[in-house]
Amino acid sequence: MKPLIALVGRPNVGKSTLFNRILRQRSAIVDSTPGVTRDRHIAEGEWLGKQFRLMDTGGYNTSDSDTISMAMLEQTLTAISDADIVIFITDVRSGLTYDDLELAKLLQKNFMEKPIFFAVNKVESPSLSIDAESFISTGFTKPYFISAKDGSGVAELLDDMLAALPEKETDESEEDGAIKLAVVGRPNVGKSSFVNALLGSNRLIVSNIPGTTRDAIDSRFTRNRQEYVLIDTAGLRKRTKIDAGIEFYSSLRTEKAIERCDVAIVMLDSGPGLEKQDMKIINMALERKKGVLLLINKWDLIEKDSKTSKLYEDNLRSIMGNLSYVPVIFISALSKKNLYRAIDTAKEISLRRSKKISTSHLNRFLEEALSQKHPSTKSGRELKIKYMTQIEAPWPVFVFFCNDPELVQDNFRKFLEKKLREHFPLEGVPVSLRFQQK
Repeated sequence: MKPLIALVGRPNVGKSTLFNRILRQRSAIVDSTPGVTRDRHIAEGEWLGKQFRLMDTGGYNTSDSDTISMAMLEQTLTAISDADIVIFITDVRSGLTYDDLELAKLLQKNFMEKPIFFAVNKVESPSLSIDAESFISTGFTKPYFISAKDGSGVAELLDDMLAALPEKETDESEEDGAIKLAVVGRPNVGKSSFVNALLGSNRLIVSNIPGTTRDAIDSRFTRNRQEYVLIDTAGLRKRTKIDAGIEFYSSLRTEKAIERCDVAIVMLDSGPGLEKQDMKIINMALERKKGVLLLINKWDLIEKDSKTSKLYEDNLRSIMGNLSYVPVIFISALSKKNLYRAIDTAKEISLRRSKKISTSHLNRFLEEALSQKHPSTKSGRELKIKYMTQIEAPWPVFVFFCNDPELVQDNFRKFLEKKLREHFPLEGVPVSLRFQQK
């Protein structure tokens, strides 16, 4: 997983300006993480060949006890805890304030195992450079005198920061063939009950693996000679009643779990059903090309007859639209109904995600698909697809070789994906279709 760099400091020291400066630097930003930056100000970047995730945070402010300030404080503490590197930012114009010193103490006391970079911002003139020298006497760390506004000093900070990035650790489960399952969803949908029911039954658990975050434990178990690692976000519950803090905290941990998994098990409460936040989680997994399985929990609490589950699923699929290829299973973590069916289905999704389809089978499919629908173009030029193949990737990526990729229209792309899903077992698996000139 790409390392996470957190920008922290009190309000108005220039964190967001530095965030934007780093992402606009030559060869710095590649693209933003879809569906993430709007809510949490996280983006993916690159500097001198090293990739990372950069996170802007709310301001650290201990003087105000209002709801918004407390939520921002919660975000800052969470960001520091989760980050691989911390950039602590101060403002040369206002000097070191009480909040600056309090944050410095907090970092020194609790987080000195992390690389921490001390940046004095808004140093934009010779006179301010003289003022900045007073920050050396803090004894915190070597200060970097920068201007996020005009970019001076930022390159040196980036160079030293990325040189301090820890080497990527090898995930034990990647080496031994264990299937990694992330249990994700909104609070109180039953994630904890689901995990505990699995691990407390038939002595399936073998050992606990310390997780990559403070609050999560990865649990390893075996079923039918297949090893699994449950990346459990169930313990990531409310730390405060402040909605903004909860949203930030749970979203960050959900993203980290999804990035590490092969299949995201998205849990819903059967009562409220599919909500906007659930769709965001599903899309987060699919955008990262992970397998997805949807579990409807607490099904034992629903009054039902023989048609209830069919009607419920039909309604779900109408809301999900073009994501109707995601499998749906009704479970009860309390009574343990369908728990092992869910694990077996997750295994099937993982196998489908890594399965390679032969080129001969794909081209027989292509011939049949083209006989049903000939691609139309607006330009009058005819799109001619010669052949297709599947390339090496962690998920199914199909390449179509044609005379001109610019002639491919969205409706024809959707037609091909629909036919691929009808022809090959791709339930729960995202696919990519690429068109290249032959």
